[in-house]
Amino acid sequence: MMNEYVIAKYIRLSLDDAVTESMSIPHQHLLLDKHIEGLDIPNAEVLEFVDNGYTGTNLERPAVQEMLDLVQKGKVNCIVTKDFSRLSRNEIESGYYIEQIFPLYRIRFISVGDGFDSDDHIDGSGGLEVAFKFLMHEYYSRDLSKKVKSAKRAQMLSGENIVANAIYGYQKNDAGKWEPDEAAAAVVRQIFKMALEGMPTAAIRDSLCAAKHPTPREYIEMKRGKEIDAACLWTARMVLHMLENEQYTGAYVSGKQESKAVGSHSKIHTDKSEWIIIPDRHPPIISKEDFAAVKGLLGRFKGSTTVKPVGNLMQDEDRYKRTRMVSGEWIAATPIYGYAKTESGKWEIDDMAAGVVREIYDMALQGMKCAGISGRLSEKGYPTPSEHVMRARGHDIAPLCQWTAKSVRNILKNVQYTGAFVSGKILKDYETGKSFHTPESDWIIIPGKNRPIISQEAFDEVQEITANSRVRRRNVQPRDYLLYGGIVKCGCCGYGLAYDPIADPVFRCHRSAADLSAECHKMKVSARELDESVLAIIRKQAEVVLASNDLSGFHKKTADVQKMEDHEAQIRHLVQQRQMSYEQFINGEIDKDTFDSLKAGYAKQIDILNNQRAIMKQAERDRGAHEKAAKIAKNALSEKATPKDIVNAMIDKILVYPGNHIEIHWKFENFADNIETEVLDNVG
Repeated sequence: MMNEYVIAKYIRLSLDDAVTESMSIPHQHLLLDKHIEGLDIPNAEVLEFVDNGYTGTNLERPAVQEMLDLVQKGKVNCIVTKDFSRLSRNEIESGYYIEQIFPLYRIRFISVGDGFDSDDHIDGSGGLEVAFKFLMHEYYSRDLSKKVKSAKRAQMLSGENIVANAIYGYQKNDAGKWEPDEAAAAVVRQIFKMALEGMPTAAIRDSLCAAKHPTPREYIEMKRGKEIDAACLWTARMVLHMLENEQYTGAYVSGKQESKAVGSHSKIHTDKSEWIIIPDRHPPIISKEDFAAVKGLLGRFKGSTTVKPVGNLMQDEDRYKRTRMVSGEWIAATPIYGYAKTESGKWEIDDMAAGVVREIYDMALQGMKCAGISGRLSEKGYPTPSEHVMRARGHDIAPLCQWTAKSVRNILKNVQYTGAFVSGKILKDYETGKSFHTPESDWIIIPGKNRPIISQEAFDEVQEITANSRVRRRNVQPRDYLLYGGIVKCGCCGYGLAYDPIADPVFRCHRSAADLSAECHKMKVSARELDESVLAIIRKQAEVVLASNDLSGFHKKTADVQKMEDHEAQIRHLVQQRQMSYEQFINGEIDKDTFDSLKAGYAKQIDILNNQRAIMKQAERDRGAHEKAAKIAKNALSEKATPKDIVNAMIDKILVYPGNHIEIHWKFENFADNIETEVLDNVG
């Protein structure tokens, strides 16, 4: 259990502050601890939050986010920092929290070095002095950022390699200079040689993939000693970037990117006219003549389908995968339910899951709907496809066996159960990098690629039954039942009850159908009886609300409203008086003791009036809620209102429990408390 009063001690040290003794973490500890002791708050709990090595230009820091999370949960009463800049150097961000957020949560904020305590500024943020200090901290950050940029640009102009890693084909020596990495440099020379021979980037890519050359990133990871299984999936874009990189001629190129804003980690590309290019700074891998010749050839290839596909949005990786798809290679990480993957990557039948798939098709051939099939599978206790995969991978889980109609429908539509290979359903957008579903006409389908679980004849018959069922559903009027839209839920497991339109329609709980120990196992309730009970409760409660004595005079301006206006006027007057006493103190007309006494008296009166005003505001809100309840009640008893209109307008959800108990949750507060009652007799 947390103490009644909690103080959050926040400390931040950036990399730039680390050289200053007064900014060190131990120094901030001592300063804040001494100030907290002087606050003389008995039994206060002190929580410590430290961000070491983080910039103050934004609040994207782990410790400050943890502290602000506790603030939002109401678990902090006071925050103490060395100065405003420890919280943030951004004027707008700091001001927002100190002027808006902290007062909202009644947080006392203390900046020791700035002599600021929010308890001394009850009606404001500290005035011009605080705002000026915010501006100074923000100016310091911007000025420091400019100086850092200027220093880096001076290093670039002198040809210093300030990047951490050399480009593919080079490596850094002990002096920090670039020198060729012969293994990678040989691949670079091969790429340029193929380009000079007229090969387009896509053909070069395919050659590199076939030769099993690790990609630049894979090569760097392997050089660092990381054990990886290199996929060697080169792309035409990788090849193009290398062919356009002037650094392979020995030139130094820098300044291609810069920070988007002060303190931001995001980068933006600069115009080529702003780049710093210094020829002959390191040994060349490619001659300037060859580089110029390749550049001329690239002008012919740009815009062709070898660089950017026309007529589709696939990236080069997807195009390489499509080549494998057309050849029937299995590139999916996990096979579909009913199959397992061998060590060679082929699919073989998983007898246990395949048996369930055959049973699903048998039930479909008998005319059962997907919802009925899913209920039957749940009752039999079959693990769902995802649960089956997890158990096959060795996860020790207790399967819930809660099948859905959607998972059954997906199995019944999947032609791969006939032994066909299907791929290319999902590709990547070339421009945005986002995945998208392709039309069925673009899928790659190769029949007879693996052993079938379902015969082609059975699959075709199920598709015909499903299509006819869809036609029938379109021609049949929708079922007319009252409590639709998923508002009827199981009170035990919380999931929606399924509507079963049999001769005497019922709501069933399928979620726990396979769990014999569940309290709601095979629970059902008569839809007709439930409709009647709910409508009876609504009308009864509406009559109670309309019979209440609190419903008169809703639209009149009450005495409390007038009192609230009087209180607000008194508060404004007291604030003005307090300001006048401060001016008198500044002008020497009254001494400090008199000013402190007047200020304390004004603050006490303002608190009393604020508390009274809060009580009256709550009473006004209650009257408004009663008025809304009366309006709802009148609508419920109106002859024009249909039962569905009433239910939609008033009920959020209905919880059904074993033993024929229901609990109604209303959409509007103060219409009625949540009601528990028994459904009428003859409920299953």
